[in-house]
Amino acid sequence: MAGRVTPETLYLALVLGAALVSFYLQRLCTDVTALLVMLALLVPWRPTPDGLAAILTPTQAFHGFGSPARVMVAAMFVLSAAMVRTGAAQLIGGRLLAAGAGSELRFQATVLVLVTTFSAVVNDTTTVLVWMPPVMAICRERGYSPSRVLILLAFGSLLGGQWTLIGTRSNVILSDYLRARGGDGLGFFAFTPVALLVFLACAAWFLLVGRRFLPAAAPKPTLESRYEVAEFLTETMAEPGSQFVGRTLAELDLPGREVTVLQVIRGAEFLPPSPWLKVLPHDVLVIQGRITAITDALQQGLKVKEELRVDDKTLRSADLRMVEAILPPDSELLGQSLRDLDFHRRYGVSPLAISRAGRSLRERPLAVPLRSGDSLLLVGHEAELKRLRLNPNLLLLESRLLPTTGRGPALLVLAIMVSMVLVSATGLLPSAVAIPAAAMIAVLTGSVGMRSAYEAIDLQALVIVGSLIPFGEALQQTGAAGWLANGVAAAFAASSPQLLLGALLGFAVLLTQLIENAAVAAILAPIAYEVARSAGCHPEPFLLGVAICVSAAFVTPVAHESTLLVMGPGRYRFRDYLVLGAPFALLTWLVTTLALPLCMPLRG
Repeated sequence: MAGRVTPETLYLALVLGAALVSFYLQRLCTDVTALLVMLALLVPWRPTPDGLAAILTPTQAFHGFGSPARVMVAAMFVLSAAMVRTGAAQLIGGRLLAAGAGSELRFQATVLVLVTTFSAVVNDTTTVLVWMPPVMAICRERGYSPSRVLILLAFGSLLGGQWTLIGTRSNVILSDYLRARGGDGLGFFAFTPVALLVFLACAAWFLLVGRRFLPAAAPKPTLESRYEVAEFLTETMAEPGSQFVGRTLAELDLPGREVTVLQVIRGAEFLPPSPWLKVLPHDVLVIQGRITAITDALQQGLKVKEELRVDDKTLRSADLRMVEAILPPDSELLGQSLRDLDFHRRYGVSPLAISRAGRSLRERPLAVPLRSGDSLLLVGHEAELKRLRLNPNLLLLESRLLPTTGRGPALLVLAIMVSMVLVSATGLLPSAVAIPAAAMIAVLTGSVGMRSAYEAIDLQALVIVGSLIPFGEALQQTGAAGWLANGVAAAFAASSPQLLLGALLGFAVLLTQLIENAAVAAILAPIAYEVARSAGCHPEPFLLGVAICVSAAFVTPVAHESTLLVMGPGRYRFRDYLVLGAPFALLTWLVTTLALPLCMPLRG
């Protein structure tokens, strides 16, 4: 079956092609596409003596949802939550981050080293969300442009994912595939020697050459200038006899006119804009909106008292503050517009602008459905902002300490992590047991609550892992992987195994720029395994090389959540990722191709 093209092979090629297009276009969520791939394997279409049959049985197709890889990925999220909640993150590197901010070059090097180290044991996306607020705070304090630093936060999280088995979920997927084929899986630190060389090469290139290609630093850019705020803040007075007097703010329906009341000033009192607050004669309403909307409101009985600039100084004088917030990948606000959410009434703060993919949205921003990585410019009272800081659906990028519950809990979590690493590395327990056991110990010791543990688990990631593992099984079972591997091995028959490895890893680096790395790992696992066997090589180095290279998603912002999250706050363009990320990806491929055979023999 492996030597010829079969109808099953053509069917799987069609499913894979459609999935890759869907992953790239992102019209559907990644987890939805993954589920559709799994369901395509259950569609009965093959004629058999007993009728039409599917590629896989339901038991085989749903096997991925009970796989060790999926359990380990879930445990990784719980351990990451424990590291963040107890302040182990601050204990490890909080002081180092501040100490390394003496100059822009030192700060860039500190961020790259610190984030890479942290990401080796904490989920890459979580790493970005944890370190972005303190990094932004230091940028503001020292006058550094965020665009000169934040991309290193994303790149460091991806480099750190290459270091250990739990660095990123694609490592777990590839290790579990090898274990399912009768191997021992990939060791906890099997990735580290090659990953260290990749990091040194990338860090040296950036610090010596690459930093020159960073966007030029603006002189202390303000939030309003970065968002290109096109709205106005105005103090207006309710004139006696106007239709505003005697009515509540809710009855005025100013939000329907795209005008937001930020504050009501009555004599010497500063009143919050409660919906049931009645407007009295001579009340001063601080309103915000586009000039056309404000003009319409003025025609209904409001008089301009003073026109204000939208900046931090003016807002502080009006007992208001302006902050920047970002939508994390698991936010419940995704897919809804600010108008649908009735954002001001729901959270007590007003959105001034939305930035997406490094650009401010100009056309009807209140009506645009929100996406992961969108950053919002918000204005509100300190009391409302304090409540908003506790909301998991928004991450406020402001000066604040990393979360901590005390030195004792932080040291306990570190001890759990070290113990997990030791028992995994020494073989006392398989990683498939050690990692979930460590997560359970973290829960039992109170390092992370059960509710927090469930909230920390990225269900979308688990769906992707569980849905795509069966596709790898289908490639293996139908002989499609073997057919493709035989063709690749034959094409490189006269070449060295290292050249074959380089070709495979080059394809992995290219593919991971377009789609999520866990999806690439699930697709390439059977192909890498069969390519190695067809060439008479050990599968382990081929799968290990793929694991490192699928974490090289540096060239486009859409391939990974880490790169997407920094795009708005850093005001990056696609060109920035191409210019800065392409050398990182190229060095990852080159160093892995050259160093891997020295660390792990391909044959013999």
